[in-house]
Amino acid sequence: MKNIIRLAIAYIRYYKKQAAALLMGVVLSAALFTGIGSLFQSGRMAALENARLEYGDWHYNTRGDFSSEEEFIKKLQGKGYEVEKYGLETVRKAIEEPYNIQFVYADKGYLDMMGRKLKKGKYPEKENEIAMDSYTLKNLGVEEKTGEQVALDGEIFTLSGILTEMPEKLPKQQGDFMQVFVNSTLDYGKNGTFLYLKFAEDGNVYKQVTAFANNFGIKVRNFTRNNGLSSYVGAEAPADILETIKTGLKYKEAGFPYIWEQLNGNGTLTDKVILAALALFSAFVIYSLFQISVSKRMSQYSVMQTLGMSDKITFGILLTEMCMIFIVGYPIGVICGNLLAAFTYGKTGQIFIPQNQINHTGIDSKSLENAAINLPDAGKFHINQNILIYGAVFLFAVLLVICWMMIRRMKKMTIRQMLVKDTAKHSKDRKIYSIRHGNMTGILTKKFMYARKSTFVGILLSLSMGSVIFLGAAYVTENTKVNNELTFKADDGLASDIQIYEASDKLTDFIPENMIKELNNTTGLKAIHPVRYLLGEVPLNDGKFIWTDFFAETANDETWKPDEELMKKYNGVAAKTGDDDYALKVNIYGYDDEMLKELDNYLLEGVVDPQRMRKENSVIVKTLMDGQGNYDGIKIAPGDFLQIKTIKDISVDPEALRFLGEDDWYQEKELKVAALTSRPLAKVDTYIGDSGKDCVDIIMTNEQMKENFGVSGYQTVSISVEESADAEKISAELGKLAAGVPKCIVKDYSQQIKAQNLYLMQKMLFFYGIAAVLFGISILHIMNSMQYLVTSRKHEFGIMRAMGITDIGFCKMLIKEGLRYGVYSGLVLTIFYMIVQKVLYYFMVHVYLYLHPTGFISWLPFVSVVTLNIVICILVVLVSGRTVLKEEIIDEIRE
Repeated sequence: MKNIIRLAIAYIRYYKKQAAALLMGVVLSAALFTGIGSLFQSGRMAALENARLEYGDWHYNTRGDFSSEEEFIKKLQGKGYEVEKYGLETVRKAIEEPYNIQFVYADKGYLDMMGRKLKKGKYPEKENEIAMDSYTLKNLGVEEKTGEQVALDGEIFTLSGILTEMPEKLPKQQGDFMQVFVNSTLDYGKNGTFLYLKFAEDGNVYKQVTAFANNFGIKVRNFTRNNGLSSYVGAEAPADILETIKTGLKYKEAGFPYIWEQLNGNGTLTDKVILAALALFSAFVIYSLFQISVSKRMSQYSVMQTLGMSDKITFGILLTEMCMIFIVGYPIGVICGNLLAAFTYGKTGQIFIPQNQINHTGIDSKSLENAAINLPDAGKFHINQNILIYGAVFLFAVLLVICWMMIRRMKKMTIRQMLVKDTAKHSKDRKIYSIRHGNMTGILTKKFMYARKSTFVGILLSLSMGSVIFLGAAYVTENTKVNNELTFKADDGLASDIQIYEASDKLTDFIPENMIKELNNTTGLKAIHPVRYLLGEVPLNDGKFIWTDFFAETANDETWKPDEELMKKYNGVAAKTGDDDYALKVNIYGYDDEMLKELDNYLLEGVVDPQRMRKENSVIVKTLMDGQGNYDGIKIAPGDFLQIKTIKDISVDPEALRFLGEDDWYQEKELKVAALTSRPLAKVDTYIGDSGKDCVDIIMTNEQMKENFGVSGYQTVSISVEESADAEKISAELGKLAAGVPKCIVKDYSQQIKAQNLYLMQKMLFFYGIAAVLFGISILHIMNSMQYLVTSRKHEFGIMRAMGITDIGFCKMLIKEGLRYGVYSGLVLTIFYMIVQKVLYYFMVHVYLYLHPTGFISWLPFVSVVTLNIVICILVVLVSGRTVLKEEIIDEIRE
């Protein structure tokens, strides 16, 4: 064993350049793999902590029907589970007036789980005392002062304490209600006790709740899951992978996007795929670097094997050498990678936090503010210990496999081949070339390149893979940037600094034309885009509506109920009127010319031409999009005609918006379809809603809206301010202007725009940074591979120099070889990249629903990478060739 270690150390010392290259490969691979793993982990931890604040720090709740609390406390830890924290909530009674209010007694555990802390006063100690939060006090019109008298359900209570607010999103899970906390002695005889549980998160939470339920004889289905936390802590029932795949393959409308969505809980599958790709790339680079190092000393192994050294000892030498480099390189890579990751996370940590994108409609301003300027706090940086362990195990397994492959390769070679480092299979055919009919340096270049076909293919793959990964990362980054810009414009929040809109679902409430004229005279405004609106209905007969399962009203699914409010006000969004006949509610918009031209970015078919639309009285149709990014749910194309039904007068009875009233309430227009788009721009969300995906929109010019339907008022106005202008001051002025218009609201989004732009810039810089690191690793690999190509043929070069080849002729030969490798690698790169790009394009369109991603990366980065590969190949072989020219011919022949 000592001799094996000595030999391994000797090889590392003697072949310093190769050892250094291998060490650098291990360091960079470990740094990239573990650093990104820790960034992902830190983002998930920040998202988890943010979810605790928003939903409460609990995993499940159930009815707390235990014979005694003492019995339950004795069993906090049992076989297969460990209860880390629990809380009891007893609902004494619930009232509906003046609001939905629950009278609750809660123990310390529940209050702690829900983040309910006393801000003032004390928790109720008497039956006539209550405590509540500021939000409830404000709604009840009670002053935030302990000792105040509060009348509820015919009783008078004394406010003993003021608590912090309940978790922001808890009402979304448990219903919209307020809580009033009472003393434990207050009892109305209508008690309902609920037990809230938090299990140890270092184990599988779902398995723990199952074990807990079995221990207490409770059915698992009687537990309610905290959906806000479940995906982060493993509280969801594990998906049956095989069943998920079967469902995805069985139903065409499901497909791969369904499989990915089901298995990609909270983006964890995406993270794993990225890390797996990085790990495989690292393994490929390390293998390539080490095989070059081993090839250089193949003759020495042959001598030792001739003297009696077994394959086991050779394997031990290789593995020991690799382990020594690994033991030094992996910790260095981990430290460097995590230090850089910690620095990156400290500066741009919010980009790693999984979050749902909030779209701005001009109505849900609170959501936009939270999304744009109140992004979750990135929190502390967390080193992903699992990645450190798995990374070490993976790389060590890679080392074992590489060593085994090297030994297997040696077994296939004869002692003579190993002695002269000749791994090629030589043909018995001999050809005579004439210098009159062929260029000798070109012939020799081809001979050298194709002599070792496996090496030739391996070098081409080595030269191509890093570039393919870099181009793939650049392609995704480029389309992500464009998608973000298009999404923000389509949602019309981050495309405008200020928005004026009507917060009303009555068509009689609108922004008058004279207000628009006043806006045009306001200084500091760069652009004003007023939007007219009307609700309409479009008949789709004779099977033109294909996606009949798209809406709850037409899906024939008893488990999917239509929205009650939409049914009450508008008779739903869709209705079946015959065997293959349907009617869809549509949003009808009027845009100005500049906004219409912006729709070119979202064009599916046809041409957007405002002048032509006025002349032909044609319209643009924003069609439906399903969960896979498809737009073929309605049989409609440019040139078709649509029958649009809407009300005659905005002052008609609101019942008319159900489109079931008397005929004289309505008017109909047949309009030609000029184009189809994937998104609208400015939207009105106060009627049937408009997420940009699940509604049909009819878009025309503002002039057409007035001529066709008599609409003169506006529902929303998007405003951009000049760069030098004070947006806050202008917003205040516009607020005064809008004060005379009923239910007209002015919102300033300038700060949110800056916050989101900074967020997007940081995200793009990170993507480009990772792409650059990958490209840097691939460049290191290319340089090492090409250098080996030259130095491995010193013997042949020595003979050629002895036969009289000049230094210039020698350099020309090397340039031709480098050029050929560069060109061939460019061809291989193109083939592999086209395959990778097709996969990435599918994911962007059908899984992540990108808006109009480009089919191919910009030519500039592609051509630059191919050119750079060629230049590097030529430069490296020339630099390596200079070392050959410096050596004595006799020494080279002896190699």
